[in-house]
Amino acid sequence: MAYFEFDNTHSKFCFRHIVLQPTTLCNLDCDYCYLTDRHEPNKMSVGVAEAVVASIKDAPHPITILWHGGEPLACGIEHFRKLVEPFEQLRLAGKINHNIQINGTMISPDWCRLFREKGFRVGLSIDGPEGCNVNRVNRANMPAWDRIMKGVGLLKINRIPFGIIAVVSEANIDCAEPLYEFFSSLGCRSVCVNIVESEGLNKEKNHLREKDVRRFWSELFDEWRANPVIRIREFDNALGWLKRVSDDFEQHEYFARDLWPTIAWNGDVLMLSPEFLSIPQEKRDEFVTGNILNKPLTEIVEDSFSAKYVKDYFAGIKKCASECMYFSYCGGGQASNKYFELNQINATETEECRNTRKLLVNTVAGAFTSGKLDSIDAAKSASVNLNKLICSLPENMQPRNYSCFDRHQPEAVLTADEDSTQVDWSDWSDKES
Repeated sequence: MAYFEFDNTHSKFCFRHIVLQPTTLCNLDCDYCYLTDRHEPNKMSVGVAEAVVASIKDAPHPITILWHGGEPLACGIEHFRKLVEPFEQLRLAGKINHNIQINGTMISPDWCRLFREKGFRVGLSIDGPEGCNVNRVNRANMPAWDRIMKGVGLLKINRIPFGIIAVVSEANIDCAEPLYEFFSSLGCRSVCVNIVESEGLNKEKNHLREKDVRRFWSELFDEWRANPVIRIREFDNALGWLKRVSDDFEQHEYFARDLWPTIAWNGDVLMLSPEFLSIPQEKRDEFVTGNILNKPLTEIVEDSFSAKYVKDYFAGIKKCASECMYFSYCGGGQASNKYFELNQINATETEECRNTRKLLVNTVAGAFTSGKLDSIDAAKSASVNLNKLICSLPENMQPRNYSCFDRHQPEAVLTADEDSTQVDWSDWSDKES
């Protein structure tokens, strides 16, 4: 069984990602959205951005800056440009890279120029073809589909690679085949599939039946195996893990978790899960470990180890490591899911864990073995057929070197290798819009 310890070799910089919230505002009102303040027009100040830069300029490794809202573009392009500008020297030195997760409805030619100028990796949220995208609506409850697809068109015209995050809910869980067909033809580099979760405002709804989730993964995997033309994060991770298991890798592995510091629009810093921003304001202070306008991020990160919820989370991870055969696959789950689902962070299995870890990897393994995946030895039994599949995949679809599955890994990061997937731009104008 794998075990867990926290890597504090560089305790001041025991993170490789920072989530920044340029605004709380979102122009959409998606049915499953978990954010409590998405109608509030709060904007991050340039001072917060400058404080982040001052805190990370001496980091011993590159750091990914993930701009996440709200809808980041809702803060306006001129203000956003001012937020990004302080990072430019670090970007040019290769010390940071920009990622942004957007809903696609506010993309313009000017935004596309900014993305290209500053080297942004773009992730776009869309749940499939029009009939599967019904949860993504504006505040008048009107579909956002046409505007999203207009944004996709602008990204393609301007030759900006993009990845997709798709949320699977009751609206599209029966649509594995049309989902894969749609994304295969969309021109995206890769897809992340998030089974709808119970968090924030979305805590009491959108529960899916286990048999439906299992069937969805099975049908989607069949579609991908028959035509593996785009990367799907979940299959990439599951196949990578099964490959390592079948190769008899050392089970007593060392796992270090990224703390994922999230910096709210006002400079407040929360750890572990950006979804903690959806905690109502009256309770959110329990999760704020400092404010970057008052103290450097590195000091806030070091101080966070004494925060009760952070200590509880790592205690829960140690339980996962000692009890669960899947630990070397998932790394102990997500803090926000444990909080919102179980009302405690010092916990183990969640619905999110079952839906996006266990059911997924069991489905993938089940394609190569008739036995039940109830032990590492059972997973190893799939090795012969598993290796046959992996060897048959195109080189750009081969599973990457596996690392612990973190659903917060921004989709845009998965598109970092410009040659990983060939995108056909032939149907789009060569002229930059």
